[in-house]
Amino acid sequence: MHAEAGLTTGDFEEAAVKRALHQRAAETVVLASLDKLGTASPFSVAPLRELAALVVPAATPRSLRKKLQAGGAKVEIAAG
Repeated sequence: MHAEAGLTTGDFEEAAVKRALHQRAAETVVLASLDKLGTASPFSVAPLRELAALVVPAATPRSLRKKLQAGGAKVEIAAG
């Protein structure tokens, strides 16, 4: 999950499946763990602006949340 690269994965076939699911879904909500935020992999799934929401842990640094928002993500903080 990267501000510029968007939602990515390291596997070509996985990316194709996720793209197909995303394109056919009414909306896409992504729940991301802290270790995935700010990272990019070789195969693109979707730009952040296409996600209905990106749910991140409460421990996500404010600076990282701001970068993701600047990249088009609608960031929501997980309750709990």
